[in-house]
Amino acid sequence: MAVRGVEIERRGPVGWVLINDYQATVEAGAEDADFIGVHEGIGLALDELRWDQSIRVVVLTGKNDGEFYRFSRRSHWDNPEFRDRLNPLKASAPPPAPPAGPPESTGPAGPAVHRRPDAHEMLMLIEKPVIARVNGDAIGFGSSLIWGCDFIVGREDAKIAWGHTGLGEIVDSDGEARGFPWAMTPSYGMASLLYMPPSKVKEFMILSKVYTAREMADMNAFNAAVPADELDSVVDGWVEALLRRPPAVVARTKKLCNKPIMAVYTATEDLSGAYTVLDLYQQAQAGAMG
Repeated sequence: MAVRGVEIERRGPVGWVLINDYQATVEAGAEDADFIGVHEGIGLALDELRWDQSIRVVVLTGKNDGEFYRFSRRSHWDNPEFRDRLNPLKASAPPPAPPAGPPESTGPAGPAVHRRPDAHEMLMLIEKPVIARVNGDAIGFGSSLIWGCDFIVGREDAKIAWGHTGLGEIVDSDGEARGFPWAMTPSYGMASLLYMPPSKVKEFMILSKVYTAREMADMNAFNAAVPADELDSVVDGWVEALLRRPPAVVARTKKLCNKPIMAVYTATEDLSGAYTVLDLYQQAQAGAMG
């Protein structure tokens, strides 16, 4: 069975997107030609649920309590096998083009096997409301996913941090260091999705400042932060409130709110992606990547 970084569960009209442990799936999928990691898996899952007419609300959360999504351990990047995957000077040849003919399809969106929908774009494009149930630490890519969701509810002690500029010094709730040992420009167009005072955004992104979900809620960046044992009841309340409203009106209102955000996000994503590639080359040329 192929290793998957993301799983989907359908619970009545609610689609749950469950993020598996990043470290475990990356290591397990290293030799799996059909491996689909978290980055690709989120986009594919949202695309599938977008066209499922039985689903009206989506909940994005970590599969394991205590962990929404945590970036690789610092020690992970001491392994040349994994470090070389990001080293542009040691990159292998690109994979062959997909075979001709219609691949498997998941619905009106068309073939899903060979497409890799962008996770953040899908969070904004999917007409159904998406609730981030932050049931633990969100470090790195996971913290960027949060800002693309429509509503954010977290357990108050969860740690939220961006990993690209943390120099591998971000410490999670278990006391483990996380992130790259080198610095890279934050990617995924995340800057356009952050709703904090500009000074706090820069502290978060340039210095990889670690905030708790409670601190995020106090800055009005999260809708709510609650004790871990209250998280389910609060999320259930949000789901019930959304289900009471006409889905067509919810969809149109979401699209209305996201129109200006999408324009800024697209421009920011392109620029941040280019800067990230430049950073990788410079780090590799300087010998920082081994």
